[in-house]
Amino acid sequence: MHQTSISHWENAAQVIEPSVTASGVHENPLNPAFPMQVRFLNLEAPSSVSLRCHDYCEILYVESGAAIYRVEDSQVQVNQGDLFLIKNQIYHGIQEYLSPSVRAVVLYFHPSLILNATSEGSEYLLPFEIQGRGFPHGVPANTGVPAQVLDLIRSIHDQTTSHSPHSQLAMKTCLKMILVLLMNHYESNVTTAESLVKKSRDLLRLQPLFEYVDHHFVENISVEQAAKMLVMSKSHFMRFFRGVTGQAFVSHLNRFRISRAQHLMLTTNLSIATITQDVGFCNQSYFGVVFRRVVGMAPREYRDRARKPS
Repeated sequence: MHQTSISHWENAAQVIEPSVTASGVHENPLNPAFPMQVRFLNLEAPSSVSLRCHDYCEILYVESGAAIYRVEDSQVQVNQGDLFLIKNQIYHGIQEYLSPSVRAVVLYFHPSLILNATSEGSEYLLPFEIQGRGFPHGVPANTGVPAQVLDLIRSIHDQTTSHSPHSQLAMKTCLKMILVLLMNHYESNVTTAESLVKKSRDLLRLQPLFEYVDHHFVENISVEQAAKMLVMSKSHFMRFFRGVTGQAFVSHLNRFRISRAQHLMLTTNLSIATITQDVGFCNQSYFGVVFRRVVGMAPREYRDRARKPS
């Protein structure tokens, strides 16, 4: 089994959660000039399980541990040595930890790094373009593909510290080699993009509401107010929102508020009572009930566990 020697593993809850918007978009500031990045993340239970998406593609190698990911309305179990693929604009997140923690070597890249005026670029991205309902996002270790991909990700990471004028070319070459391995693995998978097109259209319809929640989540936002904002009846809005996101609007709003509360607990010394008010709950008792429902433990227990040395 491959073991990656890294002096510093980043706490995923601290580096990712603060960059997730109310619409569940992870805003990762990739370098526009060369949008590729390798990160070494430590995901520990209990961390936020809110779904998120992003405008870049993600290839995750499970260094250690195991978890069940939720990918929109399906579940994917990944174990040590497996690979996990997610294209841009697909909501996903850890639904359940099967081990106390998961260490992951993650490669992020924007499709624009590969796409060009030729059809060749699109062919490289086929393993991501075909992702839709029923797509197997996990690549098992026993296929041999994850180990090969990990070696190439390591090569990419080694090049990031190089000042050679050819380092970016080498990184891009390694990325293409990874994509060829994945193309071969997924050769037999055939799907259509219709469901993804509809999902994107529906998410765009909800975008004004997501942006409003981003800036006003502390306020009392009723279902009626949300429906009116999108020019829908209350009943139609409730069905539409649940159909697109997989949850009721109130549940979505509370999950977002709880993720903000988790961030404040990890990064400040504010009291639980103050944080309750700062994230939009007027009642600390109710905040505790919602927090336990989302995170699986009481707020104070979460903070105490998070502050314990690893």
